[in-house]
Amino acid sequence: MYHPTIFLDPQFTLGVMAGWLLTVAGVGALLLAAVWFSVAGEWRRGSAPPAAFRVLAGLGLVLFLGGLLWQFVGYWATGALSW
Repeated sequence: MYHPTIFLDPQFTLGVMAGWLLTVAGVGALLLAAVWFSVAGEWRRGSAPPAAFRVLAGLGLVLFLGGLLWQFVGYWATGALSW
């Protein structure tokens, strides 16, 4: 009987690769926030950062951690990870 590799399994694709994409999106948002922080000079020296910067950094963190959690749950659900 033919058994496809785990990468062709739809449960693996939804459970793990979607989490990987969320993690990559979070890394991209955090890198964009880091570039913004290093380019912006005036509000780094004491005044509060703009709300858009805080939203971008918070969104990046949530996407990154949520993607890691999604991958962990996906690996657990597919049986690739066990206790």
